[in-house]
Amino acid sequence: MGENGGRPGAGEITRDALGRHVFYQPKSGYRFSIDSVLLAAFATPTAGPVADLCAGCGVVGLLLAARGLAGPFLAVEIDPLAAHCCQLNQAHAGLDGQTIRADLSQDHPALQPGGYKLVVCNPPFSQAGRGRASPDPARAKARTELALQPHDLWRQAARLLKRGDRLAFCWPASRLPQALAELGQHRLTPKRLRLIHGRLDAPAKTALIEAVKDGGQQLSVHPPLIVHGPGQEYTPEVSAIYGDLGLF
Repeated sequence: MGENGGRPGAGEITRDALGRHVFYQPKSGYRFSIDSVLLAAFATPTAGPVADLCAGCGVVGLLLAARGLAGPFLAVEIDPLAAHCCQLNQAHAGLDGQTIRADLSQDHPALQPGGYKLVVCNPPFSQAGRGRASPDPARAKARTELALQPHDLWRQAARLLKRGDRLAFCWPASRLPQALAELGQHRLTPKRLRLIHGRLDAPAKTALIEAVKDGGQQLSVHPPLIVHGPGQEYTPEVSAIYGDLGLF
């Protein structure tokens, strides 16, 4: 927020043009990455309300709208500066959207139980106490499980969805056993899985997972998604994703 606790100052936010989109982002806090782009491309399109948990500056919602989803879109973000960027991005894009600041470890009156057809989330990836934390508090909170634990995410997603509705999210590939085991405890059945590799010869670092509330037990494992070619250029598939979403 601004130095006096009011609205953020212009110097705290950048306005970034990417393809046909404009994104407002925190200048020094968490800024969106390719994970948000790939998540928006991976989620199954649905008609009806969409909730974006851990929304950051709201990029996933904007890119789902670019795929043709009409919403309405609800962005939920705990960081005040990122939440303000969400509001700016929704307004600039003319999105049927709303942003709330909320701690997902607690229920919020604006989060209507069973009120969403699709929940998306690019949550904090790193476990607290493991690895090197960012010295920037907002960046650290966005990347590390300081304010949100996985069981809070699963519980909130299950609470917001009805039977047959979907949760799509990014997750560290190294922690897949945790997600696959814990989702079922909240009536969320993994139905689609895709691993993301930085290069063809590199281990997967990220997984895209889609779960269905009270879904059946069959899991579809998609072919791996390779991000970079030999010269660190995007592969044709990733370039096509960026192009389809209007980011080139």
